Amino acid sequence: MIPGSAISKETKKAMELNTVEGAFAVAADNLAAPYLGLFALALGASPSQIGMLTAFPNFMGNVLQIPAALLAERQKDKRWIIIVGGYLNRSSWILMALLPFLVPPAYRVAVVITLATFRIMAANLGVPAWTALQASLIPKSMRGQYYANRNMVLNACAVLATLLATVLLRLEFPRNYQILFVITTILGLISVYLFSKIAFDQTPPKEKISSGESYLKKVKAFAKEIGSQKDFSSYVVSAIVWNLGIQIASPLFVVYFVEDLGGPAGSWALFSAVNLASMVLIQRYWGRLADFFGQKSVMMASGLGIITLPLLWWIAPNTWFPFIIHIVNGVLWGGYNLAAFNLLLEVTPDDSRSVYVGVYNTMMGVATAVGPLIGGFAAEVVGLRPIFLVSSATRALALYLFYRNVPNTGSRRMRVRDLVPGPKGRRSSLGM
Repeated sequence: MIPGSAISKETKKAMELNTVEGAFAVAADNLAAPYLGLFALALGASPSQIGMLTAFPNFMGNVLQIPAALLAERQKDKRWIIIVGGYLNRSSWILMALLPFLVPPAYRVAVVITLATFRIMAANLGVPAWTALQASLIPKSMRGQYYANRNMVLNACAVLATLLATVLLRLEFPRNYQILFVITTILGLISVYLFSKIAFDQTPPKEKISSGESYLKKVKAFAKEIGSQKDFSSYVVSAIVWNLGIQIASPLFVVYFVEDLGGPAGSWALFSAVNLASMVLIQRYWGRLADFFGQKSVMMASGLGIITLPLLWWIAPNTWFPFIIHIVNGVLWGGYNLAAFNLLLEVTPDDSRSVYVGVYNTMMGVATAVGPLIGGFAAEVVGLRPIFLVSSATRALALYLFYRNVPNTGSRRMRVRDLVPGPKGRRSSLGM
């Protein structure tokens, strides 16, 4: 691992500001975005409309990923596309606070879905460029530790934002959500400003190459190139199935909690805080395991647990059992998301990372759009609980594909006992 003294002062400053900017961004996101489904429910949304609220933004937000990535590859400063998208994304919350109440009740949910779609489209414009900039800023050998520490700070801020949301959601509707959306806008705009001040060591822009080939031939050539990147293509296939399994059920958990279990909307914010707190406490644990055993080992260990989460919702006996579910959820997803991001950086080529990330996110957008639509409409036919079983089975299939086809970039094999803190586990050699 690269010692701290080997990193320049400018890089250290950029890494620190990268964390501060992320703290404001995550606080803004967690103050409002997790409760958009509750907001739609309060406006009279049906389960299928809740599915659309997730599907349409995910699909439309990702269809632009490849064009945005190609544009970013040709920019001397990749930050500008992130900044423009960021300002549009953050400002849209003001519209969310006002526009639904300026139209007849029958159109309010449609307005929310439209604004949510615009928000995600704006936010996702800069994702390929942002991912490439992160890879250029953080040395590979210390990504696990850096992002674990960064995620601890970010998730701590997310917890504070969630606690604030818990208080504000108890106010009278719709003022509670309007206050949430205004504060979210302010925090989000601050995060975009801070990002504009980070000095990244960027790769040189690529020149636009003119050729006599048709657009279709260029697409086929690029698809062939992607197919030759076996690690990347295998990762994409497993991730498509994985995200499909996740999104079939995840948007419906809040519906099940409110309508079937009879839980109050304010408690959902409390559960979100518990989920984030679990992530804060577990980040260094997963980060050091990822650096020691590799990203795939961490994804397999946490993924096996994630398979069971829909089953926990299926057996939930009361309105407080989700408290336990969210603790488990935070612990497992804290490891999976950390390792998945790092593995994506490892399986994408350095010289074309923005484009490959754009391809990856586009494919994920299809899965995360189809999943909620299937789950939402099916739930109106067969009910919510059968959807949870289908979700668990699909996740299991995806993890099997990941295990079989994606290579392990780590040099050490993880065993069950290595997951246990203490002298009997391998982690004792890590100084933990």
